[in-house]
Amino acid sequence: MAIMNCIVLVKQVPDVSNIPEDAWDEEKGTLKRAQLDNVLNPLDLQALTFAREITGRDPSSRTVYLTMGPPQARETLLDCLSRVPGEAVLLTDRAFAGADTAATAYSLALAVRRIRNEFFDGSRDYVIVSGMQSVDGDTAQVPPQIAEDLGIEHIAYAQGLEFDPGLLVRRIGPTGTETVRPLLYPVLVTVADCLDPTYRSLHLARRARAGKIHEWSAKSVEAVPERIGLRGSHTVVSRIFSPSEDRGKACVMARDARELVEKVKLSFRQGPARSRGPAGPIYRLQGKTPTYRGEIWVFIEREKGAVNPVSYELLAKARELADQLGEKVGAVVAGASVAALADDLAAAGADRIYGLEHPRLESFLPLPFKQAISGLVEARRPQIMLFGATPLGRELAPRVAYATNSGLTADCTRLDIGDDSQGQRKLVAVLRQTRPALGGNIMATIMSRDSATQMATVRPGVMKALPRDSGRRGEFIPTVPDLDRIELRTEVVAVEEAAAGSSIRDAEILVSGGRGFKSKADFERYLNPLAGVCESFFGARTEISGSRMVVEEGFIPPDRQVGQTGQTVQPKVYFALGISGAVQQVSGMQNSGIIVAVNKDPRARIFNVADYGIVGDVETIVPALTKAMESDS
Repeated sequence: MAIMNCIVLVKQVPDVSNIPEDAWDEEKGTLKRAQLDNVLNPLDLQALTFAREITGRDPSSRTVYLTMGPPQARETLLDCLSRVPGEAVLLTDRAFAGADTAATAYSLALAVRRIRNEFFDGSRDYVIVSGMQSVDGDTAQVPPQIAEDLGIEHIAYAQGLEFDPGLLVRRIGPTGTETVRPLLYPVLVTVADCLDPTYRSLHLARRARAGKIHEWSAKSVEAVPERIGLRGSHTVVSRIFSPSEDRGKACVMARDARELVEKVKLSFRQGPARSRGPAGPIYRLQGKTPTYRGEIWVFIEREKGAVNPVSYELLAKARELADQLGEKVGAVVAGASVAALADDLAAAGADRIYGLEHPRLESFLPLPFKQAISGLVEARRPQIMLFGATPLGRELAPRVAYATNSGLTADCTRLDIGDDSQGQRKLVAVLRQTRPALGGNIMATIMSRDSATQMATVRPGVMKALPRDSGRRGEFIPTVPDLDRIELRTEVVAVEEAAAGSSIRDAEILVSGGRGFKSKADFERYLNPLAGVCESFFGARTEISGSRMVVEEGFIPPDRQVGQTGQTVQPKVYFALGISGAVQQVSGMQNSGIIVAVNKDPRARIFNVADYGIVGDVETIVPALTKAMESDS
């Protein structure tokens, strides 16, 4: 195996796990970001450990840490160097300020090229490693957009690695765990939260402080001014507000377990009354000239030949948006025998079905899919294109957006049409894209500008699919993309299918535990009786689930994990017990009918999304809940 160098992308982020009292703006319901401490992005620490396993095999290999930010971001690089020795580059310039993910990716890609030439003597035998996403933005867009700029492969959701004799990456795949072999280098790998952390060394910390950190400006990496910072951004934040405002109501706190049970029982009997965010008024053009024109498209995602449910949800939203704008809905489906899906997609709301058929599209690979879809986008120019915020969608959409010079907003929970002013410009009938940020502590509404197409990924379960209309007919438009010259850059050498069993997705009631439980014995002692009594109390199927932490501790199997790297669920009632409310977990359950939270921390983020809550220890509150339900059954 050739000497393998690593570039580790790291980021300084606000510490959303330790929010001081004075960081909250009580009037606006938002966070004062300047009041938060800055730390190394937790998932980038995982990437550092991943890179150490690669470069540690050969003393000639080099590790280079790269970050972009203000001068104080040096501390993040020093943190990295105090864990694993290497070299460090800080990309810093006022011209980079205000960059969205595309402008950030462009700038970092330029720095990667300079590192390759100056540190690796032009060798292409290197791996770029980063955390899957950063906790402040949670977009997961920058790494795949860097890969797109560099024209290289991206292996997402990595959980481990081995050598046989070359590099093999274990990653979360659509049906289980995949083992992937890079065939061409360089390759970019994004790492999920899965590895043992690498701790600081006093010796390395002293050496890092005495060493040199390279500082590069926009000019030194030959950045085009129009493509960096705010000038180069395709998206802009229009509004920031509190999560409780998006939900339409604040969490109702109970004084004791019996009061909490009574409130939940009353709400459950009244039916699904959970607010999914205030419904905006129907937009009307009223003779105004819209900023964008064209169809509203949905990328149709398939799993083992079947359409992913999120695609039907997005077709319903596309239908709603298109009707307000007087446009048609297009469904973009790639693979083999896609014409057979035309009637089904038309019944779900599509007017036109664009079929992309080619042997290279029979199973998902980022580069062929990107090239086929971006070619279609450039030929037809829809004004809006929606993707599911699934692992596949989060990997594909950033590359398509970057390739087509389009704005992209990740993990949206609400979409609507509206007008807006950006400086001297008036945006008319643009897509307003609302999503959580800063670990779920705030909500942001984002709009595209200077963009060919407005693009968004949308969380599964946020929208509701339309009833099938078998009488609807759509126009099928076949396309054969030119993909023959695309090189095969990775191969899947093994797949470990996820174990089949009862799915937590189908449960009507979920009793979910988190970090508040200290042992597997406690987890079972408290949750099993509560789950049992819920069956009779609600008269509904109940299952036990949990956060990533309890899966890693072995309390429950992986197929019962709720969250971004687990399952997305929408039960009628979701009990979040001892769960802090990190965005990775909340993203998988926030659209449950009724969310009930128990946490000893009154400022736990879980209360931002809960309907009902109580402050207290799970060891005290959970048995009291069980007893209260038993006496009322």
